[in-house]
Amino acid sequence: MSSKKDKEFVRNVARERTYQNQNEEYEEAYFKWRSDESNQYSFNYVHDSREHSYMAGRGYIKRGADTAESATLHNCLRLLGAVMLVMLMFDVINFLMAVYFDLDVPANVIYFSERSTLGDMPFSVCVLFMGVSVVKYITAIVVYHMRTKLPLKVALPKGNATATGSFKFNAVIIMLMIIVVGRLSNTLLSHILGVVKVDSIYIYMFNSRDAKAVLLSLVYNCILLPVLCEIFFRGLVLQSFRQFGDSFAVVVAAVACGLSFYDLSYMGYAMLCSVVIGMFTVRSGSIVTAILMHSVSTTVNYLLVFVGIISSATGRILTIAVYMVICAGALVVYSRLNSRKGWSFNIERNESELPFAKKVELMLSSNTVAMWFVCAVVMTIVSMRFLT
Repeated sequence: MSSKKDKEFVRNVARERTYQNQNEEYEEAYFKWRSDESNQYSFNYVHDSREHSYMAGRGYIKRGADTAESATLHNCLRLLGAVMLVMLMFDVINFLMAVYFDLDVPANVIYFSERSTLGDMPFSVCVLFMGVSVVKYITAIVVYHMRTKLPLKVALPKGNATATGSFKFNAVIIMLMIIVVGRLSNTLLSHILGVVKVDSIYIYMFNSRDAKAVLLSLVYNCILLPVLCEIFFRGLVLQSFRQFGDSFAVVVAAVACGLSFYDLSYMGYAMLCSVVIGMFTVRSGSIVTAILMHSVSTTVNYLLVFVGIISSATGRILTIAVYMVICAGALVVYSRLNSRKGWSFNIERNESELPFAKKVELMLSSNTVAMWFVCAVVMTIVSMRFLT
């Protein structure tokens, strides 16, 4: 009887939280992870309201759940900033590699001014670039996972009954529509930047007409990279930050992903895509949804661009036709999703102890995050290519 009464006075923040569209295994694994008092990256707050702390000269003081959340959020942001700086160092290596081999551009970039032709990038350089990039993501995944100790059931969620094949198909169609809007906006911005003699990245593709390099580029950019990217950003990062609220987790993962593209016209495009992928990851509860959205949309865009490089006339006609089909399909899918009972493109706001604005403020005030932001800006400026 007394234990039941005691529970009425005890608050356990981790136990209070539920995660939409997740199964019991995910919920239990997340709770156990958050309950580990030795883990500085897991937020929990257990307090008996009958207990009070007294400090001489100040009287009774209250250490609320918001204070505990601020401390944990600071630790998580510091870790994320550090890992992103490590990833940036690998990107610097690839940049210096291009300088060493006396290349005008990095191996995996085709600029807007050269969108009608493929270059002569050596196959060996393409392999070396891919190797550095793969090691970059693997290093980030391993370091982040080792530090946070996030359970695999949480980092790579399967979701519940919501994560059906039809829902994933709908998510992919919506993502393709975002790609259409993003590419059109990206092209417009590239033209605007061209006026001030700044060349923009058109697509990430090995700039080589070598058949082996073309095949390697397709496998790397359309299969391998989406898997590694989503495991890190929508897996480890988004899932670990869900303890601070789903909306904030989606935004953090999107910003981190977007800032890993050091190009003015591509950053916004990448962030927009990341927000949509993050939203559907939360709504489906499955990391597979994120991987499919990223991989399929990248593949469609990649093939359209590749055809356009081979034959600009054919590519233009094919692109218009495919874009029209995507728009029609997206309209149907949107109508179906909108007619669902309880469906909304806004994720549930079962947030946390801190207001969203306060969490953003903490993010911007983190020294490690600030250092990462500054380095990303510097890398973007250094990577700029100017038209002659």
